[in-house]
Amino acid sequence: MPKIQILDEVTINQIAAGEVVEEPSSVVKELVENAIDAGATRIEIHLENGGRQKIQVIDDGSGMEREDALLAFERHATSKIREFTDLANCSSLGFRGEALSSIAAVSRTTLQTATDSGRPGTKILVEGGVRRSTETVGVPRGTNICVEDLFFNTPARLKFLRSIPSEVARIKELVVSIALGYPEISFRLTHQKMELVHTLGTGEPFACLQQLFNQTICADLFSVEGSYGPLRVTGFLGRPNIARGNRGQQYFFLNRRLFRSRLIAAAAQKAYDTLLPVARFPFVILMLELPPALVDVNVHPTKMEVRFKDEKEVFRGVLEIIRQGLQTNVIKSSWVPSYAPASVKTLLHRPAGSPPTLIREEAAGEDGLMLAVTEPEKRDVHLSFRAFKKVAPPETAASGEQAVPPAASSPAGGPDERSGSDDEGELEEKSRLEVPATGIFSLFDTYLLWEEGSSLVLVDQHAAHERIIYDQLASSTRPRMQYLLTPLTMELSSVQIQTAREQQAFLLDLGWEFEEFGGEALLLRSGPEGMAVDEIEGLFLTLLDELAAAEREREPDPKERMLKIMACRQAVKAGERLSPQERAALIQKLRAARIPQTCPHGRPTMVVLPKEEIEKMFKRR
Repeated sequence: MPKIQILDEVTINQIAAGEVVEEPSSVVKELVENAIDAGATRIEIHLENGGRQKIQVIDDGSGMEREDALLAFERHATSKIREFTDLANCSSLGFRGEALSSIAAVSRTTLQTATDSGRPGTKILVEGGVRRSTETVGVPRGTNICVEDLFFNTPARLKFLRSIPSEVARIKELVVSIALGYPEISFRLTHQKMELVHTLGTGEPFACLQQLFNQTICADLFSVEGSYGPLRVTGFLGRPNIARGNRGQQYFFLNRRLFRSRLIAAAAQKAYDTLLPVARFPFVILMLELPPALVDVNVHPTKMEVRFKDEKEVFRGVLEIIRQGLQTNVIKSSWVPSYAPASVKTLLHRPAGSPPTLIREEAAGEDGLMLAVTEPEKRDVHLSFRAFKKVAPPETAASGEQAVPPAASSPAGGPDERSGSDDEGELEEKSRLEVPATGIFSLFDTYLLWEEGSSLVLVDQHAAHERIIYDQLASSTRPRMQYLLTPLTMELSSVQIQTAREQQAFLLDLGWEFEEFGGEALLLRSGPEGMAVDEIEGLFLTLLDELAAAEREREPDPKERMLKIMACRQAVKAGERLSPQERAALIQKLRAARIPQTCPHGRPTMVVLPKEEIEKMFKRR
């Protein structure tokens, strides 16, 4: 017998099914997309045993005549295209003609369909790729496909399916994802007759969101819209406080086709920039529209990946549109975040398992509210602070005290002196009116407190100062540095001296001036303003190590990474006591920061405790 043989049709179909039908969610995706292409306004998905035993998809779309229904089970039979060139303008979700044949090859599939409720419909049963029966039936307009005993004839694939809860979770996530792109279609998903998803199909995108996500998430979403050349983007973005530890809540559609894209995910992450800490990912729903000729959708069997003709321009477009949305709705809408992170509760409550902090109201009068905080596990600890009422502008304040302008220095070398700011007179005037030095209080020599509108604002002094310094460093051609009275002699490792040689021009642009001093030593002549000599030495060594690491990781532009390190080292530390004037100067500058709500690493600079929450704590509500 010859070594090479032509496979039979059943085997061919089973192999092809492996590319399209990887798991129960793959079946749901293909059938739901077919229903959408058929013009359905209502789609129901019913599951049993995570889809292993049964997946039923019912739609009220256009349905099929008997001849078309029979052809639909053949490989590469499709109504979407006629020839290869049609792919350039294909707007349907399906077009390969592989879905039904692949699904039927590894299951027992029953299809019932009709083009009109008043006309006879068709019922077809296919088992393992072989048609068992065809009959005429009376069914409503649309298509009803029931897939049973998935992978019954391919036990190896059945063995590697996930647990039933995991498969159900993946199907639910898929249905939620598709429903986001089609708010005009009603989707209903059940498992063992328990409803998991139900949208009403009103056509209102935000109403659809409210039917799919909880109230907390929806409250922190805002719409985004914009164009960049031929690219148009609409959708919703999440505020930083609902960011997650993975990309599970990032949904991308291209011309209404759900797809995955590292390119779009990277653009979204870069747009959020320092609004998010490392390993936190934004909640994003983006609907991209591009002329079909600029996209290749035929690069993956399941059609979950696409290829853009000009990836760089698409990246820039998404980046710019998201940045504009964040600038309007998060960064500049209010310098104090309108949302109150859940972590604010930890300020007044101990972790689980430890004695609770006792809070009581000591006095309430015209001067404000006095709170007393006692920690029972620590003896004789009693802390009080005031949440003051509105303070009159300094020019008319009863005390007659003036707020300190941003450029005021302090003998203690506080945040103002360290940052070396050149604030303009207009900023100083605004700051004097809004941040009286007498109205800002310190908690644990780490947090600054004052009343802003109807909320109590708490600012992390280190994170705030870090943001201020980072913005100054990033906006300067060369950061402001100081020359050392006596050059600092430093002994380096072989790796460090090699990095210093290779990166000397780069480091000079950051303000670090040095020269080699023989062997593996060098003379450091300049460093950041306001830092002690030992701090300057430690920071320089850290930068050399980080530059070496960036080179190993092939980081294209390590400047941002270096500036973040410099800002962190120069900033005032937690536990460092600030004078009232230094506190006022810090807050004045924070108001003018590019992104005042977070530090360069994405950690919050502030949390907000609304008046209503305080009143609830004291049982006033």
